Amino acid sequence: MKPRFGPGEVVRIVSAPANAAAGGEEAVVEEVAGPNDAGTGWLLTLRLPSEAGADSMVVLAEEDVEPTGFAESPSGERVLLDPEDPGPIDFLELRLFTEIADGTEAANVASTIEHEIPALLGEATVTTEAERHWSQPCNYELAVSVGNLADPVEALQILAEAGGDGWLACRDDGWRVELFWSASRDPDAMLIVPEVHAAEIAFLPWSSPARRPEGERPLVSVDVPQEPPEEPPRPDAEAVEDPEPPEEYPPN
Repeated sequence: MKPRFGPGEVVRIVSAPANAAAGGEEAVVEEVAGPNDAGTGWLLTLRLPSEAGADSMVVLAEEDVEPTGFAESPSGERVLLDPEDPGPIDFLELRLFTEIADGTEAANVASTIEHEIPALLGEATVTTEAERHWSQPCNYELAVSVGNLADPVEALQILAEAGGDGWLACRDDGWRVELFWSASRDPDAMLIVPEVHAAEIAFLPWSSPARRPEGERPLVSVDVPQEPPEEPPRPDAEAVEDPEPPEEYPPN
């Protein structure tokens, strides 16, 4: 059961908690926040436009809204909703950290990654976007989406094995799975290309909101340290090596 609504869609609120929003009010879907706690449906992050210019945000269940048949364009105009939009698919989301500061070099690495991922995981649709980190030395980070995989879970396991002993942590809430990796943990390991020195990987199964039982978590197995790394999480002005780990680590 995929989400019924997608980002940019204009919906009408039919019910909401007191003071959250008024029935009949229209809102724009900012994102699908994920499944509800029971794993029986989807939650939506909605933007409530305000004539005063200060829009507010609220999270409601899909059953609390109804479609209007319209969407909001990037320029803020109301347009007809595309009836052919297939909606989200199961995919892997990778955040790859590099020590590259040159834009041309970053573009070349991004192109290499788009070729290497299908070679590693099998046929897939790969999109890559290079972004500069906000702080000095402003190295490039690569946002990679991998979709249309024959078996996303198997692909996640292949990445887990490719990371060797470089894994920092694994988070699994029964729906979303997140892995955190650093080359500093295993100098012999390489994740996709040698330019990647840290990574965050997430599996997002948009085909269903169902949560796996505790006995089926984590979805993939990686060896993680019992103690959190001493260094702070994301790369910053001090060129920190490790991506952001969770506050607590699950036992092996």
